[in-house]
Amino acid sequence: MGIQNRFADCRTAQEGDGSVTVTIPRPLAEEWGIEQGDQIPFYAEEGSDTAEIHRPNK
Repeated sequence: MGIQNRFADCRTAQEGDGSVTVTIPRPLAEEWGIEQGDQIPFYAEEGSDTAEIHRPNK
């Protein structure tokens, strides 16, 4: 099904095994064809309050 029009969502960070996990909403995963094992690029700048997420390169 994927994303319909504009999409916004919030997720709660989970801690465990020395890492922090944030899930990707299913509509985004479907839209981008994200599968288990895909590497999802995140970009952020020191001091910034925002980050970018990008479709995985397959």
